[in-house]
Amino acid sequence: MRDSNQNERSGLRPLTVAAGIIIGFLLLAAVYVVYQSWQVLFPPNTYETALLSTVADTVDAEGVLLFNETYVSGSGTLGYLAADGERVSMGTAVAEVYTDASQATLRQQLTQINDQIDLLQKSQNTSATQLDSLRKERSSALYDLMDALDQGEYDETDSGRENYLLAQNKLWVITGEVSSFSDQIAALVQQSSDVQARLGTPTQITAPQTGYFIRSTSSGRLNAGMDDILALSPSGLKAYVESDPQIALDGCAGKIVSGFTWYYAGVCSAKQGEKLLGQDGKPIKGSVQIRFPGQVETALKAKVTDVVFDEANDIARFVLSCEVINGDVLRLNRADAQIIVGESTGLLVPAAAIHYLKEDGTEAETQGENYIPGVYIKYGNLARFCKIDPVDEDHPLITQDDYVLVLPSGTANSVSQVRLYDEIIVSGQNLYDGKLL
Repeated sequence: MRDSNQNERSGLRPLTVAAGIIIGFLLLAAVYVVYQSWQVLFPPNTYETALLSTVADTVDAEGVLLFNETYVSGSGTLGYLAADGERVSMGTAVAEVYTDASQATLRQQLTQINDQIDLLQKSQNTSATQLDSLRKERSSALYDLMDALDQGEYDETDSGRENYLLAQNKLWVITGEVSSFSDQIAALVQQSSDVQARLGTPTQITAPQTGYFIRSTSSGRLNAGMDDILALSPSGLKAYVESDPQIALDGCAGKIVSGFTWYYAGVCSAKQGEKLLGQDGKPIKGSVQIRFPGQVETALKAKVTDVVFDEANDIARFVLSCEVINGDVLRLNRADAQIIVGESTGLLVPAAAIHYLKEDGTEAETQGENYIPGVYIKYGNLARFCKIDPVDEDHPLITQDDYVLVLPSGTANSVSQVRLYDEIIVSGQNLYDGKLL
C-alpha cells in the first residue's frame, strides 16, 4: 500500500512542475501585454536638450549671371596659355592654334620645364637670416597642401606643392646641403630650347581687351543680351530662366569679362522676395551674400539693386550686383542661387514641443493670436511651462528643418524663459505646469 502511494506521488511531480512552468510563461506573457498596453496608453516622456545654433535666413532662387563680356575669336586645335579667371591685358596671348596634335604635348612639357626653372631661380634668392621663417613657411605650405587634398580642392594643390618645394629648396641652400642649382638650371634651359624648337611658333590668339579670361570649353553664353534680360517682367524672367537659355561658345577661343561688377537676375516666390526689402518697402540697403550650391559654395558679398513683384503669379524678380570675381563664378551662366539676407543665433527647439496656452492656463488645440506660446521644461521631477516669443515683426519665425529658433532667456526685448541646456519635453501625456514627472 505504501509503495502504491509513493508511485502516485512520483507520477504527480512531473505534472506539477510542468504546470508551474506553463503558469510562469502565462504570467510573463500577461506582464508583457500589460507593459505594452501601458506604453501605448501612457507613453513615456521624450526629451531634447536646447542647444545654441546660428541659422541663416535665406532666399532660394533661380536666375542668370550677367557679365560685361567680349568674345575672343579663334577656332581649330587650341592650346590655352591663360587659366580660367586669370586677368589679362589687351594684346596678351591667351591661346594658340596647333597644326599638329603633338604640339599640345610639347607646349605642356615646355610650360613644366619653364616652371621648374623659375622655381629653382627663386630658390637661390635667400639668406641665412631666413632660417626660422623658412621652416615656418615649409610647415604652413605642407598643412595647406594637406588641407586642399582633404577638402578635394585639387586646383589649389599645384600652388601648395610649389610653395612647399620653394621653402624646402631655400632651406637646402641655407644649410649647405646644396651649394646652388646652377647645374640643374642649365640642364633645364637646354631642355627648354630643344622643346621650343620642336614646338615651333604656333599662331597666337590675343585678348581683344583687358579683363578676366574664360575658356570656351569651360563656359557658354546666354542667348540674350544683358539689357534685354534686365527689362523682363517677373513672369517673363521666370519663363526665360526655365527655357534653358545657355548656348555653347562655338567658334570662339573664349571670352573676356571686363569690369569688376557682375549681376544676378533671379526669381523667387513673392513671400521670399519680401525678405529682400527693408522696412521702407525698398531694397534692403545693407549687403547680402550669394552662393551657388553645388557650384560655388563660398558666399560672396552682394547688394540688392531692384525687386519687382507679380502678386498674381506669386513671383518676385530681383537683381543683385556683386564685385567679387573668381574663375568659378565666371564659368556660370544660368544657375540656382541661395541669397543669405541675415543670420540669427538662438536655441533650437523642436516645433513639435511648442504648446499654446489660453489665458486661464488650459492648452489650446490650435495656435491663436492671443494664446501664449511656450514649451514644457523638465526641472528636477517637475514639468514647468516656459514662455517663448510670439511670432511678430520683432520676432520673425526662423526655422531649420523641424526646429524653431528661440531666443534664450535674458535676451533684450524678449519674454523667452528657455535657457541653454534646458531639457525640453518633446512629447508627453497630459502635460501641465507643475506636473510630477
